Amino acid sequence: MLSPILLVAAAATRSPGILNRRAMLSVTTAAAVAGRVAPSLAAEPATFAQRFSVSGNISPLPPLGQYSRYEDQLSTPKGSKALSLPVRFDFPQQLLQIGRSLGGIQFVDGSSGLKIYVLRASLPGTSLAETPKKWFGEAIFSPDGQIAREGVEIDAYKVTSAKELEAPAGAAEARRRLALKYTVITPANQRATDRFAFVDAYEVDGIAYLLVASGGATKWEGGEKERCERVADSFFIGRGA
Repeated sequence: MLSPILLVAAAATRSPGILNRRAMLSVTTAAAVAGRVAPSLAAEPATFAQRFSVSGNISPLPPLGQYSRYEDQLSTPKGSKALSLPVRFDFPQQLLQIGRSLGGIQFVDGSSGLKIYVLRASLPGTSLAETPKKWFGEAIFSPDGQIAREGVEIDAYKVTSAKELEAPAGAAEARRRLALKYTVITPANQRATDRFAFVDAYEVDGIAYLLVASGGATKWEGGEKERCERVADSFFIGRGA
């Protein structure tokens, strides 16, 4: 079956003379429609990576009063090779863990607004390295994703960079780091507020496990960037047993 573009072009060539303005507009419109319906790598909404345990372990790191380490086990989807996967990351001690009743992992700093989420989403049939970077933005900021479920209204977002990283010993081998910029609408006064984030991702059995560490744009260069990057650097997903 001919595409809309070819059908319009074929009809135009059956008429004498060159392609007129109306036909040209029809071709342009058909091209736009075809572009919108072209097949793409659909993004599954990124939701909480569910804990396998009742609660994780938190231990302080030296020097005292700065960072703590969170360690836990994550449940795996049905059909996975491992029953659970070890997870750990470091976070600033003033952050509070919230939403434990939902089975996920989430931390927030009520003063600075720094936030941490541990999420997961099925990759679209591609490896972690081959998945287009825009897929990660679509998954993380999906209207059905965990961040939207938390009541965060996203006005705009962009995945600004992506690179592969070497995974530490004992971790899942495929690892990738992304940087995000996005704008949220504050619920109190409906103002647009910019935020930045680092996303650290591992792949296990076709699932992307994501740590999102984000901070407000106004404080990003004043220390939030370094804190979020340290959290992302410390993220670890094991291979499972």
